[in-house]
Amino acid sequence: MSQNRPETTNELAEQARASNVEMSERVCLDMSHFKSVLRHLRKVDDNIILRMNTTNTAAAGECQIMFGVLQTAYARRDHDIEYCLRVLDRKIDERRAENTPSFSLQTQR
Repeated sequence: MSQNRPETTNELAEQARASNVEMSERVCLDMSHFKSVLRHLRKVDDNIILRMNTTNTAAAGECQIMFGVLQTAYARRDHDIEYCLRVLDRKIDERRAENTPSFSLQTQR
C-alpha cells in the first residue's frame, strides 16, 4: 500500500476485525504487549480523518459501510479490554487468596 492511497473498504474491514491479533491471558498480563495490541486495534480510528476525506459522504452506502467498520473496531476493542479486566480481576483474587492466612480454631488441652 502506498503512503497516499487509503485502504480499500475490505482492507479497512479486515483491519477493524483484527483477526490476526490474538488477545490472551499472557498479553493481558504484559502491559507493554497489551498497549502494543491496543495501538494496533486503534489503527482504524487513527486513520479516520484520511478515510473520511476520501469517502463520498453524500453516498449513504459508503457512510454506512464506514460506520459498520468503526462499530466492528469498537466492539473488538471493548471485548478485548473487558476480557483483560476479567483476567486481571481473577489474578488479583488468586493472589489475595494465596496471601490470606487460613484461620482455624485450635483447642487447648
